[in-house]
Amino acid sequence: MAVCVAVIGKDNSPLYIGGIGNDTSTDNELSRQWLVHTALDALEERLATTNSNNATASANAARTDLRDLYLGLLYSTDTHKIYGYVTNTKIKLVLVTSSTSPSGSNIRDAEVRTALRRLHALYADAICNPFHLPGDQIISQ
Repeated sequence: MAVCVAVIGKDNSPLYIGGIGNDTSTDNELSRQWLVHTALDALEERLATTNSNNATASANAARTDLRDLYLGLLYSTDTHKIYGYVTNTKIKLVLVTSSTSPSGSNIRDAEVRTALRRLHALYADAICNPFHLPGDQIISQ
């Protein structure tokens, strides 16, 4: 079960951090922010290793790696699993799931990949709004 989704800008500033389901209260906002910000370290490290691998790979392999924007499981704790996704424009999407619930411990990689792709599509829809200024926070329920 997903606990939190986050959209992080190019400069690592949060554009949107929101709870999902029963976890939308402001009581858990600080813990959600902490989980997302600690995920940024793992995400940046994963991006650095991906970029160095692409520099040494052949042209065809590099094109394949660039199309796969899903970074997979960034790290896990006793209570949460954190997954990452990066767009072509270096916007970072973070999905935090609960590993303590019965449904949360059995999440498949394909399900997470699909959820992050949907989140990417929702982000694209949000920024295509002609009244949205690039770099501004996304305010949505």
